[in-house]
Amino acid sequence: MTKNSLVSCGALALALTTMLSLGSCKKDSSTKSTPTTATEVQATGLPIALVRMDSVSSQYKYAQEVKAALEKDAIEHQTRLQSKGAAIQKAAADFERRMRINAFVSAEAQQAEQQKLIRMQQEGEALSAQLTQQLGMKQQLMLEDMMKEIRTQLKEYNKDGRYKLVLTQAGDNVLYADEALDITEDFIKYLNEHYTSGKATQAKADSTAQGK
Repeated sequence: MTKNSLVSCGALALALTTMLSLGSCKKDSSTKSTPTTATEVQATGLPIALVRMDSVSSQYKYAQEVKAALEKDAIEHQTRLQSKGAAIQKAAADFERRMRINAFVSAEAQQAEQQKLIRMQQEGEALSAQLTQQLGMKQQLMLEDMMKEIRTQLKEYNKDGRYKLVLTQAGDNVLYADEALDITEDFIKYLNEHYTSGKATQAKADSTAQGK
């Protein structure tokens, strides 16, 4: 029985990659040559910003709690599978021992015990598939909840309308962006300042209820 893979920051970043489009805002018609800061870039009439999701997934408190919750579930699932596997191995060893010493009173008794062992193995495989599906569904729901929170906070962060478009970057999906467009660190600071500890726990509870 294979070990469920734990959720990495890279996986979270890829799962969260999206384009966050905002409502229209007033355009600044002024222009400056060679903009070097976010403020100067905004003044060029191109109110665009970039958020690096790998940094969000590693530094945002919500993302850290989601990762920890999913890893805890993965460990609990693995423990259940190991327990089930140990029981199957013990039953199989006992069956082989009884076969060697000819302990079965009849061929029918031997066949019944063999069928019982096969059912245990099938149950183990079914449990592995079930737990994998549950963990995958929970991860999807929790990440969706976190993405909704990020969108909500971004609207508040941008309530003055300084950006019309915010792009997300994960890996190499953005070929080039001027550093002046990068608002990642400032946005993460804002996210953490407005994060209420326990949101991930509540999202986990909600996702568990939906998964039943």
